[in-house]
Amino acid sequence: MTSVQSSVSNRIKAAVIFGTRYGNTEKIARSLETGLKGSGFDTVCVDERNAAIDSLEQYDLICFGAPTEGFSAPKSMKEFLERVKTNGLSRKYGFAFDTKLDWRVSGSAAKFIEKELTELGLQIVAPRESAIVYTLKEGGTIVGARLKEGEADRFEKIGAQIGTVLAAVRESNNPGSSAMTGSQSRPEEANPN
Repeated sequence: MTSVQSSVSNRIKAAVIFGTRYGNTEKIARSLETGLKGSGFDTVCVDERNAAIDSLEQYDLICFGAPTEGFSAPKSMKEFLERVKTNGLSRKYGFAFDTKLDWRVSGSAAKFIEKELTELGLQIVAPRESAIVYTLKEGGTIVGARLKEGEADRFEKIGAQIGTVLAAVRESNNPGSSAMTGSQSRPEEANPN
């Protein structure tokens, strides 16, 4: 193996899995992916419909996101997470995100997802985040949604922050090593703020 191949294979691997209705959650997922890649992560971003559950165990960090529908995650994401339960992902890192309306009582898909990730044994690397969307209406009927300005940039920064924290955890637990193991301290222990 060449030194380039060696350094790539030792990078932290991340998967960003998303569900989307109008494309906004995908935009946020792609922004998160960009931020993680900018931190040196080997990152893939995949729609839940195309995600191979049995491949998730190869990732150190798994981020899940979906639009908030009916005050929670949509049925498709709930079913996906149910199928993930049979795939041992404990000792991995997780992050939950969603898109939702800026209403006090809109609920949160990310809250549901984060709870499921915790039950799966994933260590939550950062508190869940929500990107705000506004409805688009025609004749009083909702026909779509659009992201609040600045949300894509904010999620790219969130990805970079998560990357920085996990890289620091990896380095503090394995000085001189690039390989991430499941025996590390939690990311929040590396960043007391």
